[in-house]
Amino acid sequence: MLTAWLIQDGAAFELPHAFSLVAHFTFAVTGALAALRRGYDVVGVFFLAVTTAIGGGLIRDGILISSGPASILTDGTTLAVVMAAPLLSLFFHPVLARLERAIAVIDAAGLGAFAVYGAQRSLNAGLSVPAAIMGGTITAVGGGLLRDVLTREEPLLLKPGQFYALVAIGGCCLYLGLPRLGWMQPDDAANVTIVAVFAVRMLAIRFNWRTTALRLRPPASPP
Repeated sequence: MLTAWLIQDGAAFELPHAFSLVAHFTFAVTGALAALRRGYDVVGVFFLAVTTAIGGGLIRDGILISSGPASILTDGTTLAVVMAAPLLSLFFHPVLARLERAIAVIDAAGLGAFAVYGAQRSLNAGLSVPAAIMGGTITAVGGGLLRDVLTREEPLLLKPGQFYALVAIGGCCLYLGLPRLGWMQPDDAANVTIVAVFAVRMLAIRFNWRTTALRLRPPASPP
């Protein structure tokens, strides 16, 4: 089975902790800046930042895995970094707002890393491959979804826009497919996936690659 192949002999992918900290910090900053643009108070800024950073992992562990506390809640260092992000954003938001391009670059790298990590964690919990794809995608985009819901915005995830969720889904499929085809080990597949997701996401930003709306055919006019 693919699941067994990916996790056998300790070969499962482990996201480097330093990379995870940077990605979580960046996601939290995007949530804090969104709150500041809406004029939220300090509680709102902190809450939206934390939700954006860890929301995907909370949904994955709470709904798909449901075995003990969510992994993010047992990592004190990551939580401290996530809590520091809105604090820094409050004091340095004019500077951070000018660094949106750099934040987009880190976000693109984090998208692939979180997708791979979420897919692997789902497999380790004994979920099927389709569920692992779902778990990886939720990990990557779930925080943004919760951010939009909490701010009463129509979720960007559900609307036509630049390739984002599709890139995460494709990354999960690539990560799971490369070992199944016998082309590389899980660690190598993870690295290739992160690079591929990053490249496609940056190209989507550069060339504004977008999804299109699907519309039902309008009803025929009565004779």
